[in-house]
Amino acid sequence: MSLAMIHRLVLSSCRSKINIDAYWKIVPSLRTLQKTSAMVQTEFPTYVMCIIHKRLFHNSAILQLQKNKLKENGTDVVENISTLQIKKRPTRRNKVVISDDKVPKHDAWNVKALATAEEYNLEALAYGLLDQQLYIPSKISTSTNYVSKNELEDVIEKAKDWALMNGMCLRSKMNFNRDVLQFAPFVLFPSPFPREEFQNACDIQITLNTLIHRVAHDYDFLKETLEETIKVDDFTRNLFDIYEIIHEEGAAQKVSLGILRSDLMLDTSCPKKDTKKLKPHCCWKQVEINTIASGFGWLGPVSTQLHKFVLQELGYTAELNNLPENNALQTLCSGMIEAWNLYGNPQAVILFVIEDVTYNICDQRFHEFEIRKQNPNVKVIRRNLTQLAATAKLGTNMELIVNNYTVSVVYYRCGYEPGQYHTKKEWNARLLIERSLAIKCPSIQYHLAGTKKVQQTLAKPGMVARFLKDENMVTKVKEIFTGLYPLDFDEHGNVAVEMGILDPQRFVLKPQREGGCNNLYGTDIKDFLESVKSEQARVAWILMDRIYPPVHKNYVVKPGTNVDLDTKEFVSELGIFGVIIGDDQNIIVNKQGGHMLRTKLAIHNEGGVATGLALPDVVHAVAKYEVGHEPREIFFFREGSIVMWNISDLECGNLLQFLRNYEQNRYMKELIHTESELMHYTYADSGKKSHLKDGDIVLARETGNLDKLDKYTFSNAMAQSVKLGIWEASLNRYVDSIEFVTEDLKVGKKLQMTQQEVLRKQGELFALRHRINLSSDLLDTPDFYWERDDLENLYQQICGYFSIAKRTRVMNERLNHCVELVSILSSHLSDRHHVRLEWMIIILIMVEVAFEVLHYIDRYLVK
Repeated sequence: MSLAMIHRLVLSSCRSKINIDAYWKIVPSLRTLQKTSAMVQTEFPTYVMCIIHKRLFHNSAILQLQKNKLKENGTDVVENISTLQIKKRPTRRNKVVISDDKVPKHDAWNVKALATAEEYNLEALAYGLLDQQLYIPSKISTSTNYVSKNELEDVIEKAKDWALMNGMCLRSKMNFNRDVLQFAPFVLFPSPFPREEFQNACDIQITLNTLIHRVAHDYDFLKETLEETIKVDDFTRNLFDIYEIIHEEGAAQKVSLGILRSDLMLDTSCPKKDTKKLKPHCCWKQVEINTIASGFGWLGPVSTQLHKFVLQELGYTAELNNLPENNALQTLCSGMIEAWNLYGNPQAVILFVIEDVTYNICDQRFHEFEIRKQNPNVKVIRRNLTQLAATAKLGTNMELIVNNYTVSVVYYRCGYEPGQYHTKKEWNARLLIERSLAIKCPSIQYHLAGTKKVQQTLAKPGMVARFLKDENMVTKVKEIFTGLYPLDFDEHGNVAVEMGILDPQRFVLKPQREGGCNNLYGTDIKDFLESVKSEQARVAWILMDRIYPPVHKNYVVKPGTNVDLDTKEFVSELGIFGVIIGDDQNIIVNKQGGHMLRTKLAIHNEGGVATGLALPDVVHAVAKYEVGHEPREIFFFREGSIVMWNISDLECGNLLQFLRNYEQNRYMKELIHTESELMHYTYADSGKKSHLKDGDIVLARETGNLDKLDKYTFSNAMAQSVKLGIWEASLNRYVDSIEFVTEDLKVGKKLQMTQQEVLRKQGELFALRHRINLSSDLLDTPDFYWERDDLENLYQQICGYFSIAKRTRVMNERLNHCVELVSILSSHLSDRHHVRLEWMIIILIMVEVAFEVLHYIDRYLVK
């Protein structure tokens, strides 16, 4: 074993769990390589002392002392040891080697830090902890991207007024007054949604339009699918009765207009673990597809404009490019105008079928105003079902006439729930409209195609392929379906009922309704299924896998309440609009246009996650089951480090195995344990603050958040230290890989590296430099501590103990040396390449001269 290898062993041992037994394992190789065994016996006590002494300062003087002793024993010594190898990490004062004096004392516990990977997916990891049911996770967000209180209050007031002045309004349900509007509730900042998934959702909408259109025009499929449902669901049966009548009589108007909205959510609970490692969500899933009264065609676009205003007011102009254009209102209204044109009567009007009392008035009116804007010749009238029951009639050619107006297009903004049909008269009005020549949006078959039972049936194997011929499109559509389970009275239905009763938290129970607030969650599912387990009524419901979307933080602004300056946690549901016009033979118009993003509080009963895991920088987990009276706590840092308080070796091994599912670029096992930190902690006397004492952590006795933040601060510094240790080891390996270059340069040998190898080495070097200087907080105190003086002092104290700043400076010095060396290599290879090119040019010139000489000889001398 060379002296350089021994030197690396000694210096690396200051951060390794090396003991005497481990040392003896390398002694045989020492005996083999060295001429005498006396050297081993002489040097062994010295090296053991270097390994186990907890106050040892490693420097070049110690190395020189070892070299001198080796010379005294007659052993050959390699004199020209590179300064890159001498310059290992600086002073280290804590040890990870457990000896008799390091066994925790009474009322003292261990805290251990490990860096296991380049990065953790904390969002998926947090859900994994929940599924494991051994730890209770919470988030620690260290983000400092906040707005000052005064600035926040000012921009909220401006945003309220902007909403009022620009029609982002509703009528109040609590204090209804037709002449009074209030701004619609909104979140202050745009909600995050990944660009790739957003674009995929937009791209697939045209295919979904086609799918629903073909389903709606397949009488046999609708009849077979809804056969059991209509036996127990009166609302669906009434709709289907109208459908049967129109089918038997023959529809006067073959053309239908569909204004559809596909609602989807990002999901974090997918079983594809490899995908979950790379991003917080693993896929997106369709919640439902709306075929009637697909609202928010105005409120969606105006919300985009509001958020642009807020970002501009706060100076975040660079973020404006991340807000996609939203042309939903223009697209939906142009679809109605195209249907109006197809009807072919320039005197006909468009009929909006509205609720008895309209609260979402701006969303409806702006549709009307946009139609007038696009075509001033088109008139819009508004009637509810009760009014239509009294005034609507059919003309001689089956045209729909309302108060002497001929109706070309009927646009439903109601009619999607039983409460809107007060009597038989309203159902008769719906049948009258369906019999008419007017183009319906939606027609009765479109309405039925949007039921949950149809959605569940389409999720069955082979069903989508029945309507779509393109295999690629079939695959893409099937990928967005989540688990949907019928509750029919058969084997599959019984299994679904049992699943819902045994594990209700995994599911959502949905009826055949639109309009929201109809779904059941959690224990309500269990209670309901137990009550209808033996009843036919259960067939009217669908059990769906619950979607667990990622959570984000934002400010909510509501009318009639005081300004709330505390951030809340939200989940988002994206709706993509589509327009389709056609009959049973042809599709005339099929397009996607616009979107709306509904952001709602992440509360338990509305599909959110109540754990508060909102894009955390750190996940703090507390073991559910205590061993003794001291809690067991774990801090998971996004940068790939874990710090464990009072965790046994067995539990530590289990955690490391668990982490494999959420790691990106895992480190080697030996490196993980070599570059680790082990400390002890105890508690201070009452009234004293947390501090370090003789290399041990002393925690204040406060309980609650202060205690957690103190532990977080200690953990943060330990995590920084072990991560720096990993990078130091990476740099050591890098130095070893180019060590031969200095030797070759010294003796004048030809360099044995290609240009590609040099470029690869440059890339490795700059990647390491980037991680140390740009992607970490090694060079400065993190912003999180700037307004927390006590925590900042504590953080600086423990960073000083680990010599983080000094080690970082040494790392950068070594990196600079490596950069110079690699630059010399690159320059040398470049010069060599230029010389080669010059010689090639010279040879070509010589060849050309030779040919000219031959031509000259042939032309003059030979003749």
